[in-house]
Amino acid sequence: MVPTTVMETRTVTKTVCKPETREKTVKVAKCVPETKYVTKEYTVTVPTWETKMVDYTVCKPVYETKTGTKTVMVPTYETKMVDYTVCKPVWETKTGTKTVMVPTWETKTVEQTVCKPVYETKTGTKTVMVPTWETKVVDYTTTKPVWETKTCTKTVMVPHQEERSGTKTVCKMVPETVTKTRCVDKGCWQTKTSTDCCGCPTTCKVWVPNVVEESYDCTVMKPVTEEVPYTYTVCVMKPEEKTYTYKVCKTVCETKQKEVKHMVCKPETREYTYQVCKMVPETVTKEVKCKVCVPETREYTYKVCKMVKETKQKEVKHMVCKPETREYTYQVCKMVPETKTKEVKHMVCKTETKTKEVPVTTYKTVYEDKVCTYTVMVPHTVTEEVQVPVCKMVPKTIQVPACGSPCTTCGG
Repeated sequence: MVPTTVMETRTVTKTVCKPETREKTVKVAKCVPETKYVTKEYTVTVPTWETKMVDYTVCKPVYETKTGTKTVMVPTYETKMVDYTVCKPVWETKTGTKTVMVPTWETKTVEQTVCKPVYETKTGTKTVMVPTWETKVVDYTTTKPVWETKTCTKTVMVPHQEERSGTKTVCKMVPETVTKTRCVDKGCWQTKTSTDCCGCPTTCKVWVPNVVEESYDCTVMKPVTEEVPYTYTVCVMKPEEKTYTYKVCKTVCETKQKEVKHMVCKPETREYTYQVCKMVPETVTKEVKCKVCVPETREYTYKVCKMVKETKQKEVKHMVCKPETREYTYQVCKMVPETKTKEVKHMVCKTETKTKEVPVTTYKTVYEDKVCTYTVMVPHTVTEEVQVPVCKMVPKTIQVPACGSPCTTCGG
């Protein structure tokens, strides 16, 4: 009996998960903007212009034309032949000896002269410009403001508040019971017996799936919209005519005199003391480390360059400057001071309080139902045929040699 492997076909059950697309409803929140207008006060700086007379000095340029003579060097080019010498380098290698100074350190006592400062007090005289104030009478022009009252009418937009009614949509979440289905695997483990390739029986546990679809109840919050009436206040601008008076300022020029103090500097001789520093020499002794070089003879090779002279000729242009007298005119500027008056506008800022409507945006959360799809792996039991190797004992005939004559091996 000889063991041989034979392929046998057997039926095997296995669980395969297949994808399945399902749908579910999801609550999605959205923010809805709502704009309201709020009245706020703010301060504004309003610039106004005022006029005043200012004296200023202007320097006017006065030009004078003068003539003069100057000597100019006019360049001219001349050509001439020039001999020049060219040196050619010729190198030779030589050997020589040189003395090298090898540094060593030694300690020495050194005397050095140090200058010490000595201060002396001296007196001297100097001329100082002392400022003194003098008074003089100066004419000046001033402007007097003259006020006039005028009236005018203008249309003003006056705010009025009105009450209006409207409806708004309010969303409420109401609980609702919904029945849903789900898949539950209610399988069990089973013991199966099989034979291996040698014919030996083996037992193993196999999970046998049993997918059952069952339903269950769940509570879902469902949005319900409702129209609610409400009242709100609206600011409406209505035109009104108003009469107001205002003042107009006119400036009138007027000449006046005033006493002005101006400073005059007068020379005055004064005495003062000052210090003079003299440097007095003093001898100080100290130890100093110095480097001493010891001579040492060494051999070295060097190259010597000899320059061989060679004379050549070339044409050279050189510039020769010749003097030439020319006439020219020039202007001389003198600045003559001149006093002028001008009107200067300067800005004065005044504050005013104003109101404005500012939009304020608030956001409300609104829930919407959205259907989305998702994939679920659903288990399925599949039966398929599999080729399994089986070991069987098969009879086989073999030839054995028989003994025909007496032999020593079998004792015949």
